[in-house]
Amino acid sequence: MSIYDFYPKIFEKKIPINLLDIPSRNYLHWKKENLLNIPKENKSDSIEKREKVLLNVFDALWLSIIKELREFNIDFPTIRAVKDVLYSNIQLNQDKLDSTSKDEFINTILKKIPDEYQEIIKPLLLDGSFFTLIDKIIDKRNVILFQNIGGILFDILVREIAVSLIIKKNSDAVEVEFLKNNSGNSSVHIAESISNSIIKDTFINVPMLPLVAKMFENSNFDKYNFQFDLFNQNEKKIIDALNDDLCKEIKVNKHQSGDITLNLTFEADVKNEHAKEVRRILGLKQYEKIELVYRNEKHLIINNTRKEILKKE
Repeated sequence: MSIYDFYPKIFEKKIPINLLDIPSRNYLHWKKENLLNIPKENKSDSIEKREKVLLNVFDALWLSIIKELREFNIDFPTIRAVKDVLYSNIQLNQDKLDSTSKDEFINTILKKIPDEYQEIIKPLLLDGSFFTLIDKIIDKRNVILFQNIGGILFDILVREIAVSLIIKKNSDAVEVEFLKNNSGNSSVHIAESISNSIIKDTFINVPMLPLVAKMFENSNFDKYNFQFDLFNQNEKKIIDALNDDLCKEIKVNKHQSGDITLNLTFEADVKNEHAKEVRRILGLKQYEKIELVYRNEKHLIINNTRKEILKKE
């Protein structure tokens, strides 16, 4: 089960580069320095073209990482080394695999799969056909799901796990590690890992969660969240109400069944001749309040609230 099953439109290139606050000149320079994950151009295509750059979520995350590293003046060779790791296939820990029983291995994978899909996946894991199936479905587009950058987004968006990118230099070689804060890693283990790195190594820590959150929590990003289907239909109704200037009050009640009742209050000013017409039809007096409840085509309920001040005699 991959992030594609939850967000099938996440591959589509819809995000403009200016949304990431990256100037076009920086983008072109990074492209020239081979920092971007794009195919190498032919000589005939090397002439710079003034064309609009659109990104998918994976590209946007990588550019955000480059931007973060460049703000600390990290050199291009180091960034290229990080790119190679992020866009390489996820590697399994062979030592752990060798020391893990088949049942333990299967249970470990199932823990990372949502409950509703476990009954489908488990038989495929037991007979070994799951991995054959993966080999068959990998193509040029979805291969990124099986790469480290795809794993990072899956952890953050689906598994709700915070991931940090730890970059170290060891004898001119660049090492990249992924530190994950999840239930499988105790806080003691994480603290020990960080403590050892602080004492022994010089390293750069790039937390992934703030970079992803910065993209999706930016109000300018809202329409792209809709285009990527990052919200379900119920969430869209609430966001539409929040963006509607006429909606003055939103009340959300959640029931034990899991259902949600959404009460929306809209307010619109009616003036001049339209106001006179509505007042005449409803028979309103000054500062009276009327509530109409539509039951069906033949049945309306009218609640009339009248405010009256009684002067002290």
